[in-house]
Amino acid sequence: MIGKNTEDQPTRVLIVSADMGEGHNSAGRALEQAARARWPEVEVRWLDTLDVMGRGVGPAFRGIYVTNVQRTPWLYEFFYSSIRRWRWFAKSSKAFVGNWAGRRLGREIEKFQPDVIMSTYPLGSAGLAWLRKHGRLDMPTGAWICDFSPHPFWVYEDLDLNLVMHEVAVKPAVTWVPGAPVAVSAPPVRAAFAPGDRTQARKKFDLPDEGFVALVSCGVFGFGSVETGAKALLAADPDITVVVACAKNRQLRERLLAGGDHGGRLRALGWVDDMPSLTLASDVVVTNAGGATSLEALACGRPILMYQPIAAHGRANATLMADAGLAEVCLDSAALTDAVRRLITEPAHLAEIERAALAHTSARTLDDGITALFKAAEQNGELRPVPLRAEDALFVHVQTPEVPQQLGAVLVLDAKEDGSAPTFADAVDLFDASPGLYGRIIRGNALRQPAFLPDPTVNPAALLDVVDVREPDTPADLDEAMDAFFSIALDERRETGRAQLVVGLDGGRSAFLVKLHHAASDGIAVTGALVGRTRGQSFLADPKPAAPEEKPTLKQRLGGAKDLVTGLAALAGAGRAPKLSLDGPVSSAARHHARVDLPLDEVRVAARALKVRTTDLATALLVEALHQVLPDASTHDTVRVMMPRSTRSTATYRSAGNHTGAASVDLPIGPMPLERRVELTKKVTQDQVNSSAPHAAHAVVRILGSLPPFLHARLARLVYRSTWFNLIASVLPGARSPVFLHGSRVAVVYPVLALAPGVRLSVGVMTWADHLTYCFTGDSATSSTVDSLADATYAAFKQLQAS
Repeated sequence: MIGKNTEDQPTRVLIVSADMGEGHNSAGRALEQAARARWPEVEVRWLDTLDVMGRGVGPAFRGIYVTNVQRTPWLYEFFYSSIRRWRWFAKSSKAFVGNWAGRRLGREIEKFQPDVIMSTYPLGSAGLAWLRKHGRLDMPTGAWICDFSPHPFWVYEDLDLNLVMHEVAVKPAVTWVPGAPVAVSAPPVRAAFAPGDRTQARKKFDLPDEGFVALVSCGVFGFGSVETGAKALLAADPDITVVVACAKNRQLRERLLAGGDHGGRLRALGWVDDMPSLTLASDVVVTNAGGATSLEALACGRPILMYQPIAAHGRANATLMADAGLAEVCLDSAALTDAVRRLITEPAHLAEIERAALAHTSARTLDDGITALFKAAEQNGELRPVPLRAEDALFVHVQTPEVPQQLGAVLVLDAKEDGSAPTFADAVDLFDASPGLYGRIIRGNALRQPAFLPDPTVNPAALLDVVDVREPDTPADLDEAMDAFFSIALDERRETGRAQLVVGLDGGRSAFLVKLHHAASDGIAVTGALVGRTRGQSFLADPKPAAPEEKPTLKQRLGGAKDLVTGLAALAGAGRAPKLSLDGPVSSAARHHARVDLPLDEVRVAARALKVRTTDLATALLVEALHQVLPDASTHDTVRVMMPRSTRSTATYRSAGNHTGAASVDLPIGPMPLERRVELTKKVTQDQVNSSAPHAAHAVVRILGSLPPFLHARLARLVYRSTWFNLIASVLPGARSPVFLHGSRVAVVYPVLALAPGVRLSVGVMTWADHLTYCFTGDSATSSTVDSLADATYAAFKQLQAS
């Protein structure tokens, strides 16, 4: 999920806009100005949605827009009206654009990690809504709808707030997009657009001090009937001065200049850098679209005449502005001439219109809109379910009452220097760092994927209890405490985690036990979070933005595709796992555990002597134990072990959820010398783990997640079960240096893994400071096997040392 922050000290603001005319960028500059005024030290970055969507998209879309408005307005009107008329068409169009823009915006947002996002472009808003809907956006995100009429393509129910320009725009917005959060904003225009000295403004442009000045401004493209409008204005009064801002439309300016200046009464200007002053210098603003030009005119207190509005959004804006009493619509030249004559001959009427415009624009500030966005985000964040990623939803789909998908850790704590044990408050502080703790899981149904529902009201203290093994009617030791604690399944609909502080252990030690739902975290997330908290860090804090990655070359892409195909072929060719006595249905949620603790320095010495890595030797000792304990090991050559492999990067290291790929490894359990078993274990483990198979398995999980929920659930259950592997084993990295919790040294850690349907054994292995630890987990039917495997693992190491 993409980063999160509060309104107190945001450090990064992202403006999502597009170079489609000037209106969207103009609104973005106004929002940037407001953000810098609110937070002077903030870093502001922009994303042009069209540029992000792909090379050539911007020019193509601008070309289509200009062509539609100028040459095929009927087609533009048809598309615009169809989206308003047919909700299914609007939803499908928004979904298509949202997917396209969202995936690409997501990559850029990951790099910048903004604390708040403000969008002024509908396609950008579509992409942001797609990211939010898919659980990849968790910061205040709002859309400023800088057209007066809120077309359905502008409004999104998945954003925190949609800000419209007037009260009359609220009803159509929520009618077209039911459930969308909508509020009224001040016009997103720069502070320079404000009432001021008209005389000084006219001097800047050499306009007459007296007399009526009409400004014709139709956007950066100079769309519409500008020339006929200028003629109609000139006909209104012999003393009127008409100023036409042609912007980037050089052909329009050349045509106007070629027609003469009408005795100095017609000024045809090119690009104007100081539009606030030019707007202030005028008595009326004539336009045809109702976008940024209209909002800027209102902010300056100028009457607006909408002359022959352009198709689609222009006509919709004109109608709604007229309904609000902020503009008069002139459908032909005669109407425009009559409207201007009334303004000239009725100065009281002109002053009344100016007061109405200023009353509307001064009622709110852009800062008020930003405050409303944060308030809406806070309220929405407490209630908005976030769809689980495919990698996380897998563990919701495969769990059963007998096979709850929960994992955890056991931290053995030394007494503090004064001899006291860790306190309840110490344990609560540690538990508070658990990933995914603040929320619950919605299981979903045949048509809806499982989701995570954030809940900031979760009280960690209410989910943690204390057990003193010295008291009667309690577990007698840590082993019994572990079995009792992990045999109670979490109800993820009410909680995603539980913890227990066990005190009174031998040597003055205590233990911290934690279990979390597998959909909320993987093994690295659990241990990383707990270790981070002991060091005063927040595991779930926003990571520093990763350096931008270079785009892969065509050769690299082809190589990646080849690796994926190779990995998929390897997965398909592996076939079913061998049938072993270890297999069988898991009859209940009851669990039994056995622990092994080996001196890490001695393990490293043995590994160096055999020229293998410590992790390879740790795995080989487990395989030797399986050979010694399983009654059918002599008749089977291999055991299929599912070994999760982390796919975390610097960008996802501090993220909750599962970031792993699975490598199914066929390990040698047949009769052979221990040294030979170590050698073969190293070879098959490294061959498989370093192959493309884990990434292919990860890709398969992601692909399954794109299927309809009922099909995803069915296939997930087919994939994650004993048909394909006999046991689960994972070697996890731990802390290399001493770790302390409020004065108590974390002496050793045992990782606790979940079982799978039909898979009755899991083994978590961890290197921790000067220890190599194993935690064997089995169901009630395999209790004796679990104990025997722990004893055999220890014996195998001693045998290796003696040889």
